[in-house]
Amino acid sequence: MQFSAPFIRRSLGLGLIALSIGACGMKDKLAHRGAGNDGGAAPSDVDQKSAGTVTDAEREAFKAPADSSLTPDQIDHYLRTSLTQFDLIRAEAPALHQQVAEMEKRGKDGGVLSGLRNAAEGIQTMGHWADMIGGSYVRSARSLHYNPAEMEYVRERMQAVSGYMMSAQVNSMSATLRQQAEAMKSQPGGEESARALIEQADQMDAAAKPSPAMAQNLDALKKARSNVSNAMWQQIGMVSGASGLLALGNAGDPADTATANKLNQFRGLYTDALNNRVTAGMEDKPAGQN
Repeated sequence: MQFSAPFIRRSLGLGLIALSIGACGMKDKLAHRGAGNDGGAAPSDVDQKSAGTVTDAEREAFKAPADSSLTPDQIDHYLRTSLTQFDLIRAEAPALHQQVAEMEKRGKDGGVLSGLRNAAEGIQTMGHWADMIGGSYVRSARSLHYNPAEMEYVRERMQAVSGYMMSAQVNSMSATLRQQAEAMKSQPGGEESARALIEQADQMDAAAKPSPAMAQNLDALKKARSNVSNAMWQQIGMVSGASGLLALGNAGDPADTATANKLNQFRGLYTDALNNRVTAGMEDKPAGQN
């Protein structure tokens, strides 16, 4: 079986999305970005020989609370773990990109030996990429002396918070519906239509109301970093999931400046949150504004 470079790239992208890990990286000068100096650990401090998955002992040492709650300390640790993960992947991704480029060059040359070598390296490359992406978060947590099982739990909760904020933003349309209802009341025969709109707005408001567990976690975010906007938290949680991976699918290609800029934006977002400041352009808008 022969693995072409485009196949490898597509497979790596699908693997990233399936893993739903919150970052990917590419070539950049780590010293310029302050790797390890702004809250996380430097890539050189991460033990790459340690297990890339949560161990049984680590899983036994952490018991997720029944109410799915988060604490301010957990949020702080999540931000630091993610910053370390970004830098760790960025440090390693260029080597994988180069390996795929060499495979692509051999594929153009043709020949049985080239095909066999590409097949072997293709399997190895996909395995290395999966370990790098999946293991980077676990190893980053460990390097900061956090329990990886706990950090995986926190990441899942942050994704849930992001999803709630996104749905609540959509449901803010209820204010518009109420305005339309008021306008209809003054029109002949508009009372019935107005009542229907108000009922729809009430349903939206009920759906947007957070559960007790979600309300508790939203409160934990404010206690952890009072100046960070909801728009920032929504994006931070999203980066941890498939949406963030889709934006950073072409990892390790130094020619892809768009992906480089996106990674820098994500990293800056996490750094701002860690330092309790609002990222420019991500201030919360007044209620009723889109």
